[in-house]
Amino acid sequence: MPRLLLLVPALLAGLLGVRAADRAAPSGPAADLKFATPAESKAEFDRAVAPVLAKHCNACHNGKKDEGDLDLTALDPDMKATTSGARWAMVVEKVVAGEMPPKGKPRPPAEELAAVVRWARAEAKRSNRPFTRRAAYANGNSVPHAALFDPKNVPAFDGGPRVRRLSPEIYAAFTGELAKGKPGIAQPFSPEGKTTFKDMGGPKIDEPVTAQLIQNALAIAEAQTNHKVENGEVKAVGYTAKEFLALLDPARPPTDAQVEAAVAHQFNLILRRPPTDDERKRFAAFTRKNLGDAGPAVGLRYSLAAVLMLPEAVFRMEVGSGKPDAKGRVRLSPREIAFALSYGLTDRRPDVELLKAAATGELDTDAGVAKQARRLLDDSKTEKPRILRFFREYFGYAAATEVFKNDKDNPEHDARTLVEDTDRLILYVLEQDKDVLRELLTTNKSFVAYKTGATLKKQRAEALAKFEKEKAANPEKFKTKQPPKVGRSVYEAYGLKDFPDQQPADLPADQRAGILTQPSWLVANSTSDDNHAIHRGKWVRERLLGGVVPDVPITVDAQLPIAPEKTLRERMAVTEQEYCWKCHRLMNDVAYPFEQFDHFGRFRTAEAVLDPEATAKNKDAKGKPLGPVMKGVPVNAAGLVAHVGDPALEGPVTGAVPFLKKLAASERVEQVFVRHAFRYWTGRNESPGDAASLQAAQKAYRASGGSMKALVAALMSSESFLYRVPEAGAEK
Repeated sequence: MPRLLLLVPALLAGLLGVRAADRAAPSGPAADLKFATPAESKAEFDRAVAPVLAKHCNACHNGKKDEGDLDLTALDPDMKATTSGARWAMVVEKVVAGEMPPKGKPRPPAEELAAVVRWARAEAKRSNRPFTRRAAYANGNSVPHAALFDPKNVPAFDGGPRVRRLSPEIYAAFTGELAKGKPGIAQPFSPEGKTTFKDMGGPKIDEPVTAQLIQNALAIAEAQTNHKVENGEVKAVGYTAKEFLALLDPARPPTDAQVEAAVAHQFNLILRRPPTDDERKRFAAFTRKNLGDAGPAVGLRYSLAAVLMLPEAVFRMEVGSGKPDAKGRVRLSPREIAFALSYGLTDRRPDVELLKAAATGELDTDAGVAKQARRLLDDSKTEKPRILRFFREYFGYAAATEVFKNDKDNPEHDARTLVEDTDRLILYVLEQDKDVLRELLTTNKSFVAYKTGATLKKQRAEALAKFEKEKAANPEKFKTKQPPKVGRSVYEAYGLKDFPDQQPADLPADQRAGILTQPSWLVANSTSDDNHAIHRGKWVRERLLGGVVPDVPITVDAQLPIAPEKTLRERMAVTEQEYCWKCHRLMNDVAYPFEQFDHFGRFRTAEAVLDPEATAKNKDAKGKPLGPVMKGVPVNAAGLVAHVGDPALEGPVTGAVPFLKKLAASERVEQVFVRHAFRYWTGRNESPGDAASLQAAQKAYRASGGSMKALVAALMSSESFLYRVPEAGAEK
């Protein structure tokens, strides 16, 4: 292989302009550190760990000054004899992430940090203790609500420049359009996992991601240069552009004009812009050298791949350009705005009209941006998957497909159908585009197996015909058997006795009110065999009330007691202990109204619990136990809205329906919803400087009668969307 090709991966990584995140990882022979006895572990601790802690940590984390409730001088290094494993996991996480020692304090050398990590992991393995800790959740609600929605106090805008990766969906659409179905394109990106929405990731790209980007770029370039030579003539195979064919002829070296034309075509194809003069010269020279060193096909392939590795091809640039205005802001360039608008609603690059608007100055004004946003929103031919994706991620109901359920409890449970029904309900409400949030929180309309209902009805008719035929042939055998009810788990989940004849159907108004009473949302916030009141309460507190529920302390074993004879509410009493209650007071009382539903989302008036006395008596004639006996205990669905700071919202509630109607009538809840929409469409958490944008967005939503289109258009033409303050520094 020519020397040039050996250097191409490094060259492409350099063009990308990113570096791997620094790590304090074990290396060398010591990475295989193992301890057979506590004494061996203690000796290594005294040698390699204790000095580091004494020099860099113990001054703040000791018996007299235990910052963060952590006394390192008393933390036992024997993880097997104590419960210190979780504490040590936290220590390692903090030092490896660079969070400790704090800023301004000297950091230990990398080799010392690596020694701490090696000891901790080896000791955890020796003691058979888990060594994981859940990543902290970056919650935008940490900004006080009043600081954002007080019209008398609007701080100056402070949003800094942003560069973030393309979302997995955008990258997949981009590469799919270029590769034309060619196999070998893999998804290099994954969600951050520590933010409210998935597409809020920063610019970090490590070595594995870079390697996959290079592999994808080469696969796409191979598809772009697919050709054959017949009778001395180069012919395209597939979608190879004529500009590239001119460089693929082994018998005719390309002219400078042909090379520059190929470079220009690739830039326009990949970046939706022509190359600058400097880029044209550099890439033309790079291409000519590759062609000379590696031949037409391979040389051109690596040259085209280099364009695919430019920052603009894998990052969303939202930096701004020009001189700061009187407020210290710079506006995004028209090109940046065009991409931001397109990526805000679709998974595609800007269409012709958006690029034209950028080129002609239409995007230089807020009104022009709003016009283009509304054009995209109103265009029925333009697919806008990001809108439904917002509601999927906001409500989180799609997680129902990830919750394992025991088949014997409900053999026909179909989580995928439940999720599809909620998707369709949201689209239905969006089609009306009137009081969207209120409708999504209170409507008793629902789609019920709208995709599969007809098929299930047909299957049930066939099964019923078969049942009747077999029963007629052998009536004695079928004497105690019930007719088949194919698909009944779906309609019974909604409280219906059969599939509805019309969609959407009206569900019992005293049982259902919006997405939070949809079986999909209830299942998503459940376990394999019970409701998950903590998840439900946390969701309501954060997504509707705008509060912050602290992460589970590392020292807490967050498990409810196993007591099948008690209701979930009774078992939740353990969370009312003083140490737990400061967090659980934010969740429990706003979750209990949903106890009106079981863990499959079915409405109920009684909760099934174990009857110990009846179970003890449930024996056959020989005294053999026949299994548990259950009894029904009336559901207690009383809840309480408290710790919000809004007297109009706080107070007792009983049952999910009145609870949700109360929430839907609250202006604070509407404002919290606007905050979440802001996070999704700007890709970051809000700050006090975003108050003007948030207030304008809520005003537009209210003035339009609760139109989601109006809300999104207002956000996409807001100060926070269109401007940056260079002095704000790193992204939030």
